[in-house]
Amino acid sequence: MPRTVGANGENPETSFSPTNGQENQQLSETEIRQKLARNFKSQLGLCALLEDIADSLPHNVSRNNCLLAAQNIQPIVQISHKFEEEYLFPLLLSDRQKQPELEPILTRLHAEHCEDESYCNEIVDALEELANDQLANIDKLSYMLRGFFEGMRRHIAFEQEHLLPLLAKDNDPQ
Repeated sequence: MPRTVGANGENPETSFSPTNGQENQQLSETEIRQKLARNFKSQLGLCALLEDIADSLPHNVSRNNCLLAAQNIQPIVQISHKFEEEYLFPLLLSDRQKQPELEPILTRLHAEHCEDESYCNEIVDALEELANDQLANIDKLSYMLRGFFEGMRRHIAFEQEHLLPLLAKDNDPQ
């Protein structure tokens, strides 16, 4: 029988349980995997947009792309991270005896989520300034964008290569 996990997870001592106090719906591992795939696609699309902006600096910047990225970066990143922390992480931790090394890995990924979300605020401000021709330091923005989207791509690749296969393992009969 496939396991399911809710927003509160089966593991009450985990630091990845939701803070909003609301009970979210139960999702199967298949549904979690599908939602993760959609979130990864959204995040990678955002990375491509940010890379396009960075590549267009300093002379061929699309004001519309800057505003589009500024409007979408925080919701895409926050929704994706929240889903991972409320569904994927508790699911992986629910069988801690099988994979005790996961807890510090998930703690590190959680810390990366916090850093990325904080970094988003700075990027939004800089993109809005750029769209309004008020950005003083184009080189700084280029480095910010590249650092962000390259880090996000590495983070997603790690999750795809190391965490998602664990879901498949959990479904294998032993």
